[in-house]
Amino acid sequence: MDYSDNPPDQTVARLDLLANIALAAGLLLPLWAAMSGSGDAYAAGRFIGGSVLAVFIILALLKGILKTHPPLRMACAKLAVGIVLILLSLGKVGAMKRDIGAIRAAGQQLVATMNEKGDAAGPAAAPAASEEARQVVAFVNGAGALLKRQVAERELLDKQFETLDMSTLLTPETLTSRKAIAASRAKMARYSELVDQRDKMIIASVEEGRAYVRTANVPEHYRGSELGAGARVAEETLKLNAQLTAVGKEFIKSVGDVLDFAQSQLGKAKFQNGKLMFASERDVATFRALSREMEEIGLRESAVVDRFNAHVEKTKKDATRQLAPAKR
Repeated sequence: MDYSDNPPDQTVARLDLLANIALAAGLLLPLWAAMSGSGDAYAAGRFIGGSVLAVFIILALLKGILKTHPPLRMACAKLAVGIVLILLSLGKVGAMKRDIGAIRAAGQQLVATMNEKGDAAGPAAAPAASEEARQVVAFVNGAGALLKRQVAERELLDKQFETLDMSTLLTPETLTSRKAIAASRAKMARYSELVDQRDKMIIASVEEGRAYVRTANVPEHYRGSELGAGARVAEETLKLNAQLTAVGKEFIKSVGDVLDFAQSQLGKAKFQNGKLMFASERDVATFRALSREMEEIGLRESAVVDRFNAHVEKTKKDATRQLAPAKR
């Protein structure tokens, strides 16, 4: 009998080992890409799961078809399956890199909008390869457009706050003039309107953001920790806004109390030698108590403003860190 067509078992074993290495490499390449930041773990896991099932079925079919053939043919077929799987994995890795690049580019533009820096720096990213990634990019771009409009509205409101000259609100000259007191009341009325407007604007912005996230067409597995973190940011924003509005109204009331007292002292109190002079020690004590209360409220308001601004800056820094480009 001629055994020239039957190679030694060692050759078959080597080919089988190469085939197993190729299969393992093909399965692990997407996982490696995801772990290195060049792909999405969910997409990699889905590809690996589908590939394992497909390879199992194909190898089972090949084993049945080639059961009467020499072992070498099965080893070669298995190696061919491994090579095809590697090629498919490389294509998947490339597609995942495009997806993650497109999502990160959209995220960087969102961060630039948050930081009021216009367009993000850097070359334009390649379009996303998968439909899911395109949905995520559209979601992030839509959030950026929404944020850009809200930032413009907030800047307009800030300018209106800046137009109020509060430097002469409670000067000695003001507190001894009926006309100046009336002007200060008008300023505080306008300030109160702006505080209410700011309160409503922040609440509306948060609710608009929540509605956008709730109705957005985005893959469900992206509604995980990132969107959960966004919900926590929204809750903290509303909490600090409520504190800011409450202490702002306290300040408005305290200024009103000072103006009411000054109104009652017209004709009695005088502006003399650069000082506010009252008719009695009792009036002096009352004025000092009102002023002290107003200053304490002002300090509390300043502290709340600082906390609110710190919250905003932390939100920007967290977004910048989470959406930072991958290091190469």
